[in-house]
Amino acid sequence: METVKTNKEYEIVNIAGTLAKGFMRSPLTAVLGMFLFIMGYLALNTMPREEDPQIAISGGAIIVPLPGATPKEIENIILKPLERKLREVQGIEHVYGMAMDNVGIVNVMYYIGENREDSNLKLYDKVMQNMDSMPKGVMQPLVKPFDIDIDIPIVTVAFYPKEGKNVDDISLFEMVREVQQNINAVDNVAKTTLKGARKAQYNIEVDMGKLSAYHLSLGQIMEAVQSVAVDVPDVKGRTSSGKLVIFGIKNAIESVEDVGSIIITQYMGSPIYLRDVASVTHGMDIQNFQAAKILLKQMSMIP
Repeated sequence: METVKTNKEYEIVNIAGTLAKGFMRSPLTAVLGMFLFIMGYLALNTMPREEDPQIAISGGAIIVPLPGATPKEIENIILKPLERKLREVQGIEHVYGMAMDNVGIVNVMYYIGENREDSNLKLYDKVMQNMDSMPKGVMQPLVKPFDIDIDIPIVTVAFYPKEGKNVDDISLFEMVREVQQNINAVDNVAKTTLKGARKAQYNIEVDMGKLSAYHLSLGQIMEAVQSVAVDVPDVKGRTSSGKLVIFGIKNAIESVEDVGSIIITQYMGSPIYLRDVASVTHGMDIQNFQAAKILLKQMSMIP
């Protein structure tokens, strides 16, 4: 507001001064001030507010298994084409992939505020629409949505046997699983996961020489094993003896013989069983690669 000072009072020279002078002399100024005060008080007491507001961030992961493929092959024939297709989906902000032995994983992040259910549906549709462009030998992709709100660990509890207590890994897993069941029953507990747990299972070691002799692919082995397992086995790398190690028939059946009797295919009128191309042992869950390497060294499979 610009004014010019005279001997008697300030002289108004622009519109801002005119408006200010009007409000100063108007009887409605007090009424308007009281109205704004009341509205602010009501807003303060009725509007929801948080000290740390939660922002819903969600996304998903597409897991594409290709048994026997190297990370470079995974990157060129799976990850790059899939990333290009996913960038066509409206609502996806970030796309980034990870190539590993036998499997490729593409993670996507939605824009903040995108409808979670609609975005997950569009992600699934885009993957299914491009199944015909997947290379030969690729298994069914797994589309797994995730929510940042529930996937971030809040409390981590470590369990370990006391010194002098003779508790093996499988027994410890059974004890911790009971604790997990009780924690799941607690109100407001959204999700619990076990990390580093080792449970009883059957392990399969595929002989690559025999696999080639019967003209079989690792994908056929995986599909046959999947018929008796809830989860697809986790494929590990080749050993120096030319074998390919597969860990993980999660829902163990009656015996090693039952697993070995799984029929893979028919060859010249005769059934080919899993025991014909692989050896099956009863052991524990060894999903950690370093632990698997130590075990294979102990078995003299790796020099």
